[in-house]
Amino acid sequence: MISVKEIKPSPSLRPYVECYSYGTYNTNAEPEASLQIVPNGCLELIIHLDDKHCQMMTSEHSWDMSPDYMLIGLLTRVYEVKFPHPVQVFTIRFRPEALYNLFGIQGVEMTDSYQDTNLLFGQVFKEFCHRIREEKNLNLLVQRTDKFLNNMLERSIANSDYILKAANILRHSQIPNIKELSGKVYISQRQLERRFKEVIGISPKKYLKIIRINRVMKLMEENVPMDLTSMAYHCGYYDQSHFIKDFRQITHLNPSIFRKERKDYIVLTSRKSS
Repeated sequence: MISVKEIKPSPSLRPYVECYSYGTYNTNAEPEASLQIVPNGCLELIIHLDDKHCQMMTSEHSWDMSPDYMLIGLLTRVYEVKFPHPVQVFTIRFRPEALYNLFGIQGVEMTDSYQDTNLLFGQVFKEFCHRIREEKNLNLLVQRTDKFLNNMLERSIANSDYILKAANILRHSQIPNIKELSGKVYISQRQLERRFKEVIGISPKKYLKIIRINRVMKLMEENVPMDLTSMAYHCGYYDQSHFIKDFRQITHLNPSIFRKERKDYIVLTSRKSS
């Protein structure tokens, strides 16, 4: 149902961009296709490459066709998306701190929601998306995206270095608690929690929960021969009940049931990229 290729951005962008992806959802053209997006700790900027779009749930709890270009903010729970036909997209997967560092927008404004990028970023970004949509060569498409985002980075005046460092530590270290994290970035725990929520959109504790659950998801996706208890321990959980509680909060399912129903979910963890 999903055929997607992931590509790494240029090295200068990697602190802010997890990857690009290019491909098609609902490749079998199933008329009632629906998938649940699992929170992955990132934001997804979606550029539809033709007039066939997915359907998204609005704030009024009705289904609407997605915009040509949209940003899905940091999710904290599963989010259903409908694909009434094959949908071809180019996606920029931003790390959450990129929204502030590249565009000057605080993450708290985008949590658990999506927005038309024309309303967020203005005419220059709209023209960039138009050019991406018209580009048929994938290598040139990636080069054009790298160039545009590097220009954005050079012009950016927003800065929150210790939040960038804190988020990176949470992604790559087995940090036991937020008090230890505040010590590593030399900021009081209270100030870190306040500023982290403004920039990223959620508390560092909740972000760490999403990161840990995604580590488990990645092991499931790679079919690592481990039972769920071993996976949980490997990904930073030392209490099985705590792991199950976090997993249910994010996916609304027990881990064992999720593992069986994996095909009904979009798990956008980072894979090996070119």
